[in-house]
Amino acid sequence: MVRTRSDHIVLWPTYFDSRKSRAEGRRVSKKASIEKPTVEEIYKATKSLGLEVTIQGDKSHPNNWWEKEGIVRVEKAMSKTQLISKVAAKLKENEQTRVPK
Repeated sequence: MVRTRSDHIVLWPTYFDSRKSRAEGRRVSKKASIEKPTVEEIYKATKSLGLEVTIQGDKSHPNNWWEKEGIVRVEKAMSKTQLISKVAAKLKENEQTRVPK
């Protein structure tokens, strides 16, 4: 199935990375972010919200074009701002069970 911009939302790990500044692409507050989130962690957090999710591991954020961090594509069921807030909360909730990288 071909996806269009109107039926999905793209989430980059940079949105949730506490090491990044807002200018570098972080979308949540420092308090709500975690260090070095992976697409797998974002996938699990988003999947736990009951949404349809896919991963593309070969993508690079425009601000970090040299790093292949990947993206998570999510079916559009709410606004992007709401989705980012909910995923950030799930990531923060799961932070204690993370294996250090």
